[in-house]
Amino acid sequence: MILIWLWKRLNKTGARPEVSGRLLRRFSEAEIEKLLRARILIEDRKIDSWGICAHCDCGYDARLIQEIDGKLIACCPLDPRQDVILEPNDLMRYRIDAEQLIAAIAAAGKLTGTPTAISAGLWSMGKSATGCNIFLCRSPRDVFAPGISMLLKSMAGGKPPIVVFDDIDQASGIRLRDMEVDVHEITEILRTDEDGGEAIFFDALLPPRDRIRLVVHRSRQAVTLDGRVLDLPSQMLALVRLFAEHAVGPDPRLKKQEIEINTGREAKEIIRDLRNALIGCGLTRVQVDELFVSVRGIGYRLALSREEIEIAG
Repeated sequence: MILIWLWKRLNKTGARPEVSGRLLRRFSEAEIEKLLRARILIEDRKIDSWGICAHCDCGYDARLIQEIDGKLIACCPLDPRQDVILEPNDLMRYRIDAEQLIAAIAAAGKLTGTPTAISAGLWSMGKSATGCNIFLCRSPRDVFAPGISMLLKSMAGGKPPIVVFDDIDQASGIRLRDMEVDVHEITEILRTDEDGGEAIFFDALLPPRDRIRLVVHRSRQAVTLDGRVLDLPSQMLALVRLFAEHAVGPDPRLKKQEIEINTGREAKEIIRDLRNALIGCGLTRVQVDELFVSVRGIGYRLALSREEIEIAG
């Protein structure tokens, strides 16, 4: 998705966000033309020199671009094998218009409302179809600024604000969740559309209380998945509970040996029976295969995040 790729570039290029024509080669001419018409990309300048080779000892800051036999070549003065053949558009530099890009991301994700900048690296994107206020943020430090988290909660109607980051480290994620900020990475809003391409999808970003998919009731020996009560034999219920307990713990992987110790059966055999039992409860084969996945050389894991699991008494 070119819009998300540009968002990542925007976060890395500082005060003058730009991208080279050479980097844009990965996208089709039609996509680039569409961005130019929308003024998301703006032709900025044309360069007449190229960076030197990695670890080059030529002593130059850059190398000149020459036209030789009808080809544009960035020539290395020491080693012709390091020459770079260029396309005309490689010399172009395009400025990224942040406001237009943010508006395009919001529109592609079908958010309602007008995106507004809260600070240099933080935007209120609008509201999703599920009624959630979505924020897009460059870096956790933009939310750690004094008063920002309270402002976001106020704008989110007192609910935990849903903030999407380009990337977030574990320590910052824990700190923000402690501040009652619901954090996500940009990759979570990308989905495959019906044509096989990538599309922006914000509707999956629900508040924590609305994201619970699996509920394991210890006392009642019952399991509910996506609102469906699973009518499973006691051994299978115990196995699902074991998977859930690992999924909310520090290591979500369940080792084959632990499965065999707890069930008295070979791991591969009982996992096969669990999948068949879940299909008998109305799940599809694809749903079951996506729910319990193999971890090579270790065992299996439940493919749900800890926020999607509730273990009740």
